[in-house]
Amino acid sequence: MSLLRELLAGRWKLLLALSALAIVVPPSAAANLKLPYFLLCGLALIPLAQITAELVDRLVHQVGERLGGLLNVTLGNMLELVIALTALRSGLYDLVVVSIAGAVITNSLLLLGISTMLAGSRTLLVDLNHHSRGLSTRQLLISVILMSVPSIFFWDSMHPIKEGGEAMDLFAIYSLIVAVVVLASYLLSYIYQLGTHRHLFLAMNDSHEAEAVVTSEAPMLSIALALLLVALAIAGVSQHLVEGLEELVMGSGFTPLFVGMLLLPLFSAIPEALVAFRAARQGRMGLAMSSTVESSVQLMLFVLPMLVLLAPLTGRYLHLTFPPPALACLGATALAVHWVTEGDELTWYQGLLLLSIYTAFFAGSLLLKTMM
Repeated sequence: MSLLRELLAGRWKLLLALSALAIVVPPSAAANLKLPYFLLCGLALIPLAQITAELVDRLVHQVGERLGGLLNVTLGNMLELVIALTALRSGLYDLVVVSIAGAVITNSLLLLGISTMLAGSRTLLVDLNHHSRGLSTRQLLISVILMSVPSIFFWDSMHPIKEGGEAMDLFAIYSLIVAVVVLASYLLSYIYQLGTHRHLFLAMNDSHEAEAVVTSEAPMLSIALALLLVALAIAGVSQHLVEGLEELVMGSGFTPLFVGMLLLPLFSAIPEALVAFRAARQGRMGLAMSSTVESSVQLMLFVLPMLVLLAPLTGRYLHLTFPPPALACLGATALAVHWVTEGDELTWYQGLLLLSIYTAFFAGSLLLKTMM
């Protein structure tokens, strides 16, 4: 509590009051004030995201960039899992899969692109850990391939392919099998990177940062608990933000693809963005990669398979498939990130290339309805 009081006593007092208001007031209570309510939720995320960035900094000083980044994205994605399960119970299958695709695209192109440009403004070449970078980008590429396989096998028998249903058909059974395989392979990757081959993934300064536990002002457990409380507050605000945005764009002419794949993730990615941008400005590109690419990998290889496995408990069956435009954008994203980072060095121009691809996706999905 003393750690939280220290953080709350900073310059975010006024905006934190807006955070509390956004958590307490449901969207239904602001039916006639859609735009002000949406702006309220958006502003409410800023101080919570800033506090998250400060807590992640303290956590990284104790356990190192690699483990600290993994803990941060895992906590954030666990909350994404809870929110997605809520949507799944309502039968919003397309929103669940499209929003996950959108989060991956936003993290891997927009956030990584801006982070690279920020880091590139400090130095001509931004070095990356060869092993952690290689594992993350290959996992992202493999995840897109794995998510494409169910659609390929069932394309002829189920056209158009649905993202889910209430019956356990062959597609649902196959999705469950693939989900188990994907989840097992992802969990085994932690034994690889944190166990048998841990020395390959440690940054040069991780061992020195781990020694700071003794001299740190706050113990790691206090930081983790404070991070959990802030993350829960972010989840509350984010859920209201999503509901408020859906009300705002209803009848606006935007396509569901644009809203689910690009507009919603643009706002829900604010906490990850502040962590990644702060790390990039400090020259910690390993942490920025964890907050962007590693988060995307976890969404595809952990959150989505878990949703498939947990969906039957709600009487629903989620299929491991994406709409063709979303799947194509995911494939292009994975290839772009792999190719741009494969030299283990980044420059500001490579960040600009990622942003150009994101801009093309954004404009295409925005104008899709007009072109049709």
